[in-house]
Amino acid sequence: KNNRWTEGLISAAKAVAVATNSLVETADGVIKGTRSLEHLVVAAREVSAGTVALVAAARVKSDLYSRTQERLELAAKAVTEASAHLVRATQRLTETEEEHHVEDYDKMSNLEFKSKEMEQQVSILKLEKELVGARRRLAEMRRHGYHATEEADDA
Repeated sequence: KNNRWTEGLISAAKAVAVATNSLVETADGVIKGTRSLEHLVVAAREVSAGTVALVAAARVKSDLYSRTQERLELAAKAVTEASAHLVRATQRLTETEEEHHVEDYDKMSNLEFKSKEMEQQVSILKLEKELVGARRRLAEMRRHGYHATEEADDA
C-alpha cells in the first residue's frame, strides 16, 4: 500500500518538475519568437494542474494540520495564483496585439469587404475542424497515458 502511494507521490512530483521545465522552455521560446503566447498559457496551466495533483497525493498520508502540510498548501496556492496571473497577463497581451490589427472596414469597397468576410468564414471553418481533431487526439493521448500508467502500476 505505502509503495503505491510513494510511487504516486513521486510521479506527481515528477509531473510538476516536467511541467515547470516546460514552462521555462516555453517562456524562453516566446522571447525568442519560436513559441506563441498560447503555448505559454498551456504550460502555466500544466504547472498548476501538476501542483494540485502533488498536493492531493501528499494529503493522503500527511497529518491534517501539520506545519509541513500547511506550508505545502500555501506553496501550492502561490503556484496556482502565479500561474493564473501569468495566464491573465498573457491573455491581456494577446488581446492588445489583436487590437493593433484592426482594419478600417469603412474604407473597403463592397467587393473587398465581402472577400474579407468570406476569408474569415473559411478561416473559422478550418479552425473548427482543427479544433475538433486536436480535441480528439488529446483525448486519445490521455486515454493512452491513463492505460500506460495503469499497466505500469500493475507491473
